[in-house]
Amino acid sequence: MGDSKSIVADPQFLKIGGNAENIIIIQGNINDLANEFFIYSLNFKKSAHIITEHLFSSRPDISKLDTYFFSLAFLYRHSLELILKAIGFQYIKEQSERKKFIKETFHNMAEILREVSPFIQDQIENNRGGYNWLVSLFDDMSLKDKESDSFRYPFGITVIKDQDPFLEMPKKYGIKSFFDKQTHIDLIAFVCKMEVAFNILSNYYSNTLKIIEDYKKYKPLFLEEGGGYYGQSVVGYSYSRNRFYPYVKAYTESADILHQYMNKKTEIKGSLFIPMCYLYRNGIELAIKEILFEECSLDHQSAVKKIKEKKHSISALWNSIRSEVMRHVGVSDEGHLLNVEKYIKQLHDFDGASDKFRYPTNKDLQVHYNKPKKFDVDNVAGFFGQLSYFFHGVCLMMSAQNEMQADMEAEYRAQMPDEYDYSN
Repeated sequence: MGDSKSIVADPQFLKIGGNAENIIIIQGNINDLANEFFIYSLNFKKSAHIITEHLFSSRPDISKLDTYFFSLAFLYRHSLELILKAIGFQYIKEQSERKKFIKETFHNMAEILREVSPFIQDQIENNRGGYNWLVSLFDDMSLKDKESDSFRYPFGITVIKDQDPFLEMPKKYGIKSFFDKQTHIDLIAFVCKMEVAFNILSNYYSNTLKIIEDYKKYKPLFLEEGGGYYGQSVVGYSYSRNRFYPYVKAYTESADILHQYMNKKTEIKGSLFIPMCYLYRNGIELAIKEILFEECSLDHQSAVKKIKEKKHSISALWNSIRSEVMRHVGVSDEGHLLNVEKYIKQLHDFDGASDKFRYPTNKDLQVHYNKPKKFDVDNVAGFFGQLSYFFHGVCLMMSAQNEMQADMEAEYRAQMPDEYDYSN
């Protein structure tokens, strides 16, 4: 384990180093939310494009095509949501109306497009076919990813409805995998559709009457199956274990790719920094949930309940697994865990609601960076990398110990007399 990935005693998420090329300054514009959302949309789309280029830069790695699909799909999908909201904010000026617009449409792409369509009638009439294609695409998208979580998490959590309303019983939860069967997604077609959709929406935003006809090459299906062997992503499996791992890997390694790209092209650091941080941040959240759901000694209901209740809170999620992590790593490493908790606190204090690196504003449409904020790109990436590496190691260790304990218990039971009833 190299020093660069080791947890340190004095982590400083906001530490600024001496290399000026690593420093970026972020400042939002409270007076032009439309442009703020548009810039974010461009940056997330640009990040998705870079991940795509990485995947197809040489002979594709099949495992990466299958895994990175989750982070790639989110980046593209989020860029479209952001630009749709940017279009809305061009015409919806009152703060109360803007909040109503956000609340009523939430993450539903089809609904956002319908809400903004009265404002862009000239562009729509100029290219009715392109608009109808978008409507069909977003309607299909909403069937699979209405709430923008199908590519961020392995499953959704629901409250089981068939409970007696007259009995004061704890809520029971169920989970539903977003991809519950093996699906061969045409990744090249998917990427092309996302790019075409973004170009059409860019024309709407810039009030350009240029006609885009590339949409005619593609069916308005969000996740179209097919494609060649080296041009498809295979997702969705029947097994229940390791639900989180592909997502953790996708988000963390995609963030690494963006960081490496920024180091080669320093002029693009300001564009990729926010998407990189979101990928890292979501990877950390997923890693903690992986340990909570798959390695802690909680029954299914308890684990799902905690994930549901703690939502995106890094601090609350950590507190849910801390005692079990301590039990597995041993008292001798308590000082190490105290250092880890410094990372947890700094990250939670900066981004407790998981929106600082996802949107330019909070849910009340207050700009996150209303004053200039300096970041050291390498320091931030190192901070996330060290925390990610720690959780990956903990998960592997707990998994090995749990498997060993299960084998020992099975062996012990096998050696006991057959007539002994273990259920009593």
